[in-house]
Amino acid sequence: MGAPAPREARRVRVERGIYVQPNGRYAVCVTQAGRVCFRTIGTDLDAARAARRDLAEAARRRELPLSPRTRLDTVAGRWLERFVGMVVAGERRQRTLDAHHYHLDSHILPLLGRRRISSLTVEDIVAWLTALRGRSCSDKTRASALATLQSVLRYARRKGWIVANPVAQLERHERPRPVPRAQRALGREQIAALLDACLPSHRLIVATVLFSGMRISEALGLIWGDIAFEEGVVQVRAQLSVPRRGEPGRRVPLKTKASRREIPLVPQLGHILAAHRDARPGAADEDWVFMTHAGTAHAQRNVVRRGLRRAVRVAGIDSGSWPPLRFHDLRHTFASHLIVDMNLDVAQVSRILGHAHISTTLDIYTHLFDQRRHADALRERMASSAYAALLEPP
Repeated sequence: MGAPAPREARRVRVERGIYVQPNGRYAVCVTQAGRVCFRTIGTDLDAARAARRDLAEAARRRELPLSPRTRLDTVAGRWLERFVGMVVAGERRQRTLDAHHYHLDSHILPLLGRRRISSLTVEDIVAWLTALRGRSCSDKTRASALATLQSVLRYARRKGWIVANPVAQLERHERPRPVPRAQRALGREQIAALLDACLPSHRLIVATVLFSGMRISEALGLIWGDIAFEEGVVQVRAQLSVPRRGEPGRRVPLKTKASRREIPLVPQLGHILAAHRDARPGAADEDWVFMTHAGTAHAQRNVVRRGLRRAVRVAGIDSGSWPPLRFHDLRHTFASHLIVDMNLDVAQVSRILGHAHISTTLDIYTHLFDQRRHADALRERMASSAYAALLEPP
């Protein structure tokens, strides 16, 4: 290949900030933040002069995007690189990065990735949210995807690649508003039916969440070294990352500092876990507690589909008045029995669940603590009544 043509051969200066290109169209330029910004206008010189004046005024007000041709997928890639560095530095969590990866790959880039980032308008964002609803995405999913997109565009605004963040211009009614999901706790008969309906390969996973209150990512991230059988505790020290193509799940830091905790191991669950380990000769402390035949940790998506949803369907414990049972509902079930059946106080429940603040536990389970206090007060009043005295021997 020969040497590239000199710049003058490709673009000829007409006057300050205005050049004519070989195709006869005019290009105008201004300097902003030390960078030269070009715009191609047309074949009319007067229109080019007017465009150059407008461009200079926009640059003076710092309202001129520095990279008008940059696509959203390019900016998202640079934003992800920056986020990965923050995860490595311990400033952000791996699970948050996994969530952003998911929304970019599934909801953002397929629809908006090839768009020039400077051309995105608030109406484009509204149309994109509508398209996600057409794909049967829930309001919660759409809200999470919107949060990821807003972070990418905020990064682009900070870099000067766009003038304004269109997500910030959304009206309140245009934003997805997820409805809080009703808390669900299973009764004893439902728990027994659910465990009976589980496949043998998944029954212990379901039982562990039911009788420890761990988050599903914490349970799947367990290794044998986390379980102190003699002391009777489960040491929650890590959680499982979301697997990606060609990359299995791995142990990553927990959600919060409070998530690192010790959970009392129910003796009956301890016996089952010990038998599970004994069934694997040579199991080491660093081996997964819940391991696939390939030696990797179970993927959360597969456990939900094959382990929980199938068992719920076989047991017939879902009804029309309740949303589909989730693993997080098993965590709520455990907490509810701690409060109602075992009479634990809010501080104990909060510590076992790994909530960052006691107020979180109260916000979620206030109704159960209130019901228990009401039942205790009612029993005391009945015990001191003349009505109950009729049962006392003369």
